[in-house]
Amino acid sequence: MPKTIKNCFDKKLTFQKLMEAHKRAKKHKTYKNEVILFEMNLENNITNLLNNIKNQKYKVGKYFQFKVYEPKERIINALPYVDRIVHQWYVEEFIKPYFVPKFIYTSFACLDNKGTHKAVDTVQKQLCSCKRNYGDFWILKCDIKKFFYNIDPKVLFKIMGRSISDKKLLSFTHLLLFNGRFGDVGIPIRQLY
Repeated sequence: MPKTIKNCFDKKLTFQKLMEAHKRAKKHKTYKNEVILFEMNLENNITNLLNNIKNQKYKVGKYFQFKVYEPKERIINALPYVDRIVHQWYVEEFIKPYFVPKFIYTSFACLDNKGTHKAVDTVQKQLCSCKRNYGDFWILKCDIKKFFYNIDPKVLFKIMGRSISDKKLLSFTHLLLFNGRFGDVGIPIRQLY
């Protein structure tokens, strides 16, 4: 795995990759009005999106907010459908191959072939290991209150910038983090699915 991401933005910005991102973005949303409208002129919409990104004319749309109450009350920020396609493309092409391998092994949330069941299995093994090696032990269960709402995007961009030497990708990353913001601090909890 290369230490920095370089010279890949244009290679990964293709009609096919955006079409694949569209298929992921519409999962469980096939009958939503904005998805149906987008698909009515699918090839033109994907081509327009591709050209807008390529020509640096793409802008992040306006978020709309709503509350969910399960598993706990939180505010979800949703973008227009076309932006969700862009996020799917960005995550699949740049975050998963370059950043996810740097995560610690016990990272589970929203990762392919991981999730709640694998997290439970891993914790169970670690509990058995601790009991066997140390006898009695304590477990601290905690949650960082409003974690995503307290992330400083300038710090996040600086951290990501250490791994991105592709100028176009770095510029696009900056656009995704800072365009359409509604405050100085915080990363909105986005609805990608």
